[in-house]
Amino acid sequence: MTRRVKIKVRPQQPITFPGICVHCSQPAPETMTLRQRYGRITRLIDVPLCTRCASEIHRRSADEERLQKISWLVSGVLFLLGLAITLLLTPAALSFGLRLLIALLVGGGLVAAVLWAFRQLITNAALPEKQAIRQSVAIADFSWRATTFAFENDLFADRFVELNAPRLMEF
Repeated sequence: MTRRVKIKVRPQQPITFPGICVHCSQPAPETMTLRQRYGRITRLIDVPLCTRCASEIHRRSADEERLQKISWLVSGVLFLLGLAITLLLTPAALSFGLRLLIALLVGGGLVAAVLWAFRQLITNAALPEKQAIRQSVAIADFSWRATTFAFENDLFADRFVELNAPRLMEF
């Protein structure tokens, strides 16, 4: 069951987390970065993880590895194709430097599009343990003065509420 906690915190202001893992409640010497984006604003917050959960987060499944290598191959091939086709199709009246710049921009755009398209596929191919750790905490909402967290671990949520009691807000 997901438990939501809203605290008053501004960007770049430190947040106090309990010294236990957000997923399994073991002692937590490492961290995992949460990232939430709304429009042009991105909020990054580091939450504690135990050593075992941190190693699971960094472990990749065979499908993740395969999809990542395919994305690199496809993006490389499309970069070279985009570069060549753009150089051939741009008017020869333009200087070579300008034609090359346009071709590099087209190739870079194709690479970014391919990597963006593969990102969700790679995330979905993660091991179930890794997905469970990632889903144990999330930034549900944030504004310039408050952040709402969604916790799966009730013990961690209780300790987080105790540590941040003066900063708690109503929904």
